[in-house]
Amino acid sequence: MNRTVAVLSLCCITLFSFLIYQQLSFRSDSVPVSDPISAEEQTDPQPLYLVRAENGVLCIYPYGSDTPAEVTDIRLSSLREYDQQLMKQGFPLYSEEDLASFLEDFGS
Repeated sequence: MNRTVAVLSLCCITLFSFLIYQQLSFRSDSVPVSDPISAEEQTDPQPLYLVRAENGVLCIYPYGSDTPAEVTDIRLSSLREYDQQLMKQGFPLYSEEDLASFLEDFGS
């Protein structure tokens, strides 16, 4: 009887050890090692346009330019307070689609 208990205990310990080994092995295999990100990949995309309020209306500026590409008829006073603050600071748009969506949303 003692011999049976000893053999079963040894089997349980061996099985338990094997399961722990598998778990640890699986974790190290499942974590992919990635290459370091270069400085170019870390930078955020640069906006194409900046929407800013000038003389009470919204103007669309090419990013980095002081000359508006378009002066809209969207009045700053027609916007909510939160949106007015954003437009006073300048609101970046990152694509032509963003610009079209912006004009559609705020122009109506």
